[in-house]
Amino acid sequence: MAHRSAFAVFTLALAARAGSIPPQPGTLTQAHSPRQGAVQALSLKGLSAEPFRAPSGQRGWQVHIPGGRALATPAVVESTVYVGGGFGSNEFYAFDAATGQARWAIRVSDDGPTAAVVAEGRVVFNTESCTLFVVDARTGQLVWSRWLGDPLMSQPAVAAGVVYMAYPGPDGEHRLVALKLSDGAVVFERRIAGDILSAPVLEGDSVYLTTTDGTVYRYALSDGRLLFERRMNATSAPFVVQGEIHVAQNDGTVAGGVRKEGFRRLSPEGAFRGELQASKEARYLDARVQARSEYAAQARADDSSVGFAGGAPFAAKAAAARTNLGQGTVRGIWEFQGSRPTIVKDRNYVTQGDVVRGLERESGKVLWERTLAGDTAWVGGHLGTPPSYAGGKLVVGTVLGEVLGYSAQDGAELFRVETGEQIRFQPALSGGRIFVGTAKGTLIAIESGDPTLDGWTMWGGGPAHDGPG
Repeated sequence: MAHRSAFAVFTLALAARAGSIPPQPGTLTQAHSPRQGAVQALSLKGLSAEPFRAPSGQRGWQVHIPGGRALATPAVVESTVYVGGGFGSNEFYAFDAATGQARWAIRVSDDGPTAAVVAEGRVVFNTESCTLFVVDARTGQLVWSRWLGDPLMSQPAVAAGVVYMAYPGPDGEHRLVALKLSDGAVVFERRIAGDILSAPVLEGDSVYLTTTDGTVYRYALSDGRLLFERRMNATSAPFVVQGEIHVAQNDGTVAGGVRKEGFRRLSPEGAFRGELQASKEARYLDARVQARSEYAAQARADDSSVGFAGGAPFAAKAAAARTNLGQGTVRGIWEFQGSRPTIVKDRNYVTQGDVVRGLERESGKVLWERTLAGDTAWVGGHLGTPPSYAGGKLVVGTVLGEVLGYSAQDGAELFRVETGEQIRFQPALSGGRIFVGTAKGTLIAIESGDPTLDGWTMWGGGPAHDGPG
């Protein structure tokens, strides 16, 4: 594990008092050799796929990942599924998408792999405790790595040969950094308010992001020039269509003791377009409610298992996240996706706490709504994942272990697959298969029999996280 020891913190404090803090890995513009990560090939013995059969009859395969930890969204590219071993794990895996047969497995030098992005024959992922890794998609061999900082609670994005990522600097300030996919050379870095919710979003000539305190940014891809910064209690990564930015927002008010959340449309310059849309009660954003949930208790235990027994470190800026998102643990922020919109033409599809909704994109009018089973106060967090979209259908995973299919047109339920394990990360859709990672460490591939369920290959749709890549 790469968590900084108490002795290291004490040494830094003494150096600061003396006015001579030494250069620290993570400040990428400093003239020093950054600390590198390490990758070790693992035996494939014991990584056997088993048949999966739901009570309702759907079939597929499943692999129980060693350790039984919470898994992020798998990435599925060119017949291979890529998935990390979960929060607290040091492992990363590649499996055959059709059969579940293991293709390669590696152990990396830091723990907590995020959801991966795959681009240009490379797999890119970071670990919660500190390091960005780029490995060969075919073999798992290390291409390059870079130690960034602790903790890293978001995932990377890739476009046009550049990786975009957030990290906490040694001065307590977070940065957005752009690195060349080929060798990790720094393209630019810019200060931001905190870690990024889920991932940067790349669209057109810009990178968009929301930080955990709710600030939305737009930067130029070419040189990192700031195009706008909007402090607005945003509670999801942006989704960008034709220059218009869509984002969930904690509206900052309390109705009857309960927070509310809706959606905002922003112009390319960051100005609000219209009023807050589809506002509803949001117990899933209330830190007082969420702190008593089963999810919070499990997240605290998982934090303790990776060295945060005393709570999230200062660098996590957990207080701001707790106020805005209702989650203040490292795992809770690492896993938080919020009511992230999925925009398709004139519709906004979202899972908003305990409901799945189809909204009119411009007005925010609720066109249809489906209630999810469960209690956000007891279970904790959102009851369902952000929807994945393909072929006119939406696919949502739930904390009750269901994979639900809906018609995007009218919200009619098309299928329901029971997996028996919590699903908190967005499903991937490829070649008629639905791929999910569960909170107990099981990777499941479900044969849907519908070839149109294709193209949503990783979290957010693709390596740029703004729909299918």
